[in-house]
Amino acid sequence: MSNAAHIHQNLKLLIKGDPVTLAGWLRQESMWKNLVPMIVGIVMGCAAYGFAIGLWRAPLQGLFVAVKMPCLIFLTLMVNGLINGMLGLLLGSGMSFRQTLMACLMSFATFSLIVGSLSPIAMAVVLDAPRPGEAGADDWYRAILLTHTAIIAFAGVVANHKLLRLIQVFSGSRSTGWRTLLAWLAGNLFVGAQLSYNFRPFFGNPALPIQFLRPNPFDGSFYESVWSLSRASLPSTLDRLDAIPFLMLFVGLFIFIAGRFYKPTGTKH
Repeated sequence: MSNAAHIHQNLKLLIKGDPVTLAGWLRQESMWKNLVPMIVGIVMGCAAYGFAIGLWRAPLQGLFVAVKMPCLIFLTLMVNGLINGMLGLLLGSGMSFRQTLMACLMSFATFSLIVGSLSPIAMAVVLDAPRPGEAGADDWYRAILLTHTAIIAFAGVVANHKLLRLIQVFSGSRSTGWRTLLAWLAGNLFVGAQLSYNFRPFFGNPALPIQFLRPNPFDGSFYESVWSLSRASLPSTLDRLDAIPFLMLFVGLFIFIAGRFYKPTGTKH
């Protein structure tokens, strides 16, 4: 089988998300052979969706975000890799550090493939919208933010639901799966929110110049900004923070709510 065919086949199996198949991948001694398809899925999916995010501000901003969004995913994974591995061992997931890293990589790849597949919808909304500064642009800007919120929330729910089922099958316990997932998710959101603050802008503020990074990106933090803007209106907060951290928090909320109504089968209690 050619490399391209191998990547295509593995991505099909990944997006199908059968937890028994994915658990089998983690138990293989040569599980790293699936590393390349995961990386390709993240780069392609996040690049396509990143371009859709920045396109409304300008095509150049879209190119910038197409580069930054895969980097944001990989940096979040690298920073949290060891932490998630330790949490998985403490919470009884049964996964080694390498298996934890691969499981998280699978989840991010699933998320990336979903948002990448929905990027044409986001681009269509942008292409139909007035350009920044034109009449009605402010209303469209809010509509575009809501569209991205819905897409990212949907992709996050599906990807983490598949990760939950994988942990439950691997550990043989429903409760262990939930504890492990929520611990990993908390760390990913905490780190991802700060990294997204450092990597801003994403959507791009029409009142500010097009830039790859804002001047002094490491000055301050996401959490300091939330504190200082806590008494401001939500639209202003989203505009200042480029919305990405808040979208990640929405994803976590959606995952939690969805999980309360999901009754997995075939796992121990």
